[in-house]
Amino acid sequence: MRRGVRHCDRSDTDNQRVIIHVKDVNDEPPYFINRPLPMQAVVQLNAPPNTPVFTLQARDPDTDHNIHYFIVRDRTGGRFEVDERSGVVRTRGTDLFQLDMEYVLYVKAEDQNGKVDDRRFQSTPEERLSIVGGKRAPQFYMPSYEAEIPENQKKDSDIISVKAKSFADREIRYTLKAQGQGAGTFNIGPTSGIVKLAKELDFEDLRQPHVYSLVVTATEDSGGFSTSVELTIRVTDVNDNAPKFELPDYQAHNVDEDIPLGTSILKVKAMDADSGANAEIEYLVSDDHFAVDSNGIIVNNKQLDADNNNAYYEFVVTAKDKGEPAKTGTATVRVYTKNKNDEEPKFSQQVYTPNVDENAGPNTLVTTVVASDKDGDNVRFGFVGGGTSSGQFVIEEITGVIRLHSKAISLDRDKYELNVTAMDDGSCCVNGDATIHTSTAVVVVFITDVNDNKPVFKDCGTYYPKVEEGAPNGSPVIKVQATDEDKGVNGQVKYSIVQQPNQKGTKFTVDEETGEVSTNKVFDREGDDGKFVSVTVKATDQGEPSLEGVCSFTVEITDVNDNPPLFDRQKYVENVKQDASIGTNILRVSASDEDADNNGAIVYTLSAPHSPNDLEYFEIQPESGWIVLKKPLDRERYRLKVYASDRGDPPSTADVDVELDVVDRNNKPPIWDRTIYGPIHIRENVTVGTRETYKLEAMAQDKGYPPLSRTVEVQIDVVDRANNPPVWDNTVYGPIYVKENMPVGGKVVSIKASLNQLDIKDDAR
Repeated sequence: MRRGVRHCDRSDTDNQRVIIHVKDVNDEPPYFINRPLPMQAVVQLNAPPNTPVFTLQARDPDTDHNIHYFIVRDRTGGRFEVDERSGVVRTRGTDLFQLDMEYVLYVKAEDQNGKVDDRRFQSTPEERLSIVGGKRAPQFYMPSYEAEIPENQKKDSDIISVKAKSFADREIRYTLKAQGQGAGTFNIGPTSGIVKLAKELDFEDLRQPHVYSLVVTATEDSGGFSTSVELTIRVTDVNDNAPKFELPDYQAHNVDEDIPLGTSILKVKAMDADSGANAEIEYLVSDDHFAVDSNGIIVNNKQLDADNNNAYYEFVVTAKDKGEPAKTGTATVRVYTKNKNDEEPKFSQQVYTPNVDENAGPNTLVTTVVASDKDGDNVRFGFVGGGTSSGQFVIEEITGVIRLHSKAISLDRDKYELNVTAMDDGSCCVNGDATIHTSTAVVVVFITDVNDNKPVFKDCGTYYPKVEEGAPNGSPVIKVQATDEDKGVNGQVKYSIVQQPNQKGTKFTVDEETGEVSTNKVFDREGDDGKFVSVTVKATDQGEPSLEGVCSFTVEITDVNDNPPLFDRQKYVENVKQDASIGTNILRVSASDEDADNNGAIVYTLSAPHSPNDLEYFEIQPESGWIVLKKPLDRERYRLKVYASDRGDPPSTADVDVELDVVDRNNKPPIWDRTIYGPIHIRENVTVGTRETYKLEAMAQDKGYPPLSRTVEVQIDVVDRANNPPVWDNTVYGPIYVKENMPVGGKVVSIKASLNQLDIKDDAR
């Protein structure tokens, strides 16, 4: 078995398989299973002692049973005994048994593991065992047989099987005989004992009984004994007949339409040839205007109306039996009614809602009201209070046509409400005019607006919205509103964005119903969007044709501090004269910021992360970026860091390194060791005899501040030994920088000229 376990600290359920072994308790008594009953046996007349004649068999449902068999009463004079464990009944003694004499034993079985009390055990009831000397007639396994079959049982089908036991172990032949009616209805297999239906049955056939009393005889072969048993076969009714009405069509004439509910109109009757529940009938009708009781009496269930269904009602009445499944029969019922003037005129609708243009003229058709009377009376129309005119409206008495009157028309309201009447004349029936009926309806005339006003943005000139750059797509911008003096759909406005020329997509969207304008992108003030974006919103009314109005305004893209300052150099390196005076502007750093206002306003600060003492020598002007000397210089190099911060919230910052090299005052230019160099003779590798002179100017420049320089002339003579002049490696040498205080003879520059390769070969020859 499985048991659900619920934990106290949790609300869920867990299942665990639990196996429970149930221990048997010895509480059931034994019972005999010998068949047939009563117990019968035969004993041979000369049977020797210990000859088995019968075996007792008992069962006990308990698992620990311990069955023992006993003779309770012996009416044989001790001629038999029973084996307590096996239940075998054997003969005792050597005396001969008498022919046809019956020897009777009363036996029982005990479960000696099932105690009732200290002296008794659970046991079977006493059973009678009859033993006859010599021979005895066969014994049927049942003292009598019964069967029940439906009347639609198929011919030649098996009904019941009977069986008899031969004590002489001979073959048995069975015969069947009817007691009273029913001969030939059934037959029996001579050797099988199976009883079959020999001809078809019909429960409703009065010539056939519903109960068949038969006698089955079992006879042993070869002139043996025979015995008989009663067989009773009951035939049950099958619902094979449908109810049938006495008439196929029932009619009732001249039924007043105003009879009270529940009035009896007519009676129907149906019969069913079946029996019992198969013949019990209930009635039903198909029209809920009527009801029918179990006796077939039809009454009106609703108020009748002669003005409907051509003055008569036709419906089906059904008779249904209570068989399983049920069968039904039907008949038609017609109820003809008499008309009375009991109906008031009915308008086709209780409220009419015509529309009339606001500029309609005299005699304009407004609408037509329609009313009818089920009784067939004529109907006349008017306004409540009498008459056929009401304000600027008139109604035609016969047709129900409503128009504007023929005078000047001034429709200055949104709607006009008219109450109209319809009155019958009782012409349908005899004395119908004695009762006149009137009904009313409402006509609401709506004045239709003409679409002659376009939407107007009255506050368009006051729209100056702002949107912060970087705001997410769909951010609200402004709510615009346009009004239209027209009414109804002509005054209903829907909004849309007008796309700018040469613009891909729209930068804004607008809710067509509310006028809420939202962003359709993320704006970048420093990018292509700029500081201002133009928007045009269009308002369109729903008239036909529609009219439009537009409103153009500018959206300012407000700045967000999304750009840091940017220095114009990656690093500043500058020479400073050693004797520079305090207050001297040494170097100006410059940074820019693309943001606007405070987000783009830069403030400079100075630090010396490598040597904090360097800040004692310099300061920076926070607005201009000038680095100013505030203490005489006493080292060769200073390394500073400048920070540029904007005034945004929070501010953005950038930094740059500044390197200042200290130099002495530069007032002496370099000095050449000669006033002129040359002429220097360079021979060409060919013999030509032509000589060409080159004059060069070399310049030496120091690295002082400011830098100083001096030039010197260099003359080179080339001796042409061929047709090709020498070729310099460079067309121009210089400028050449020479350090001051260079020793005399120090190398200044190396210049080189070369000959053409053909001239070199000629010279070699």
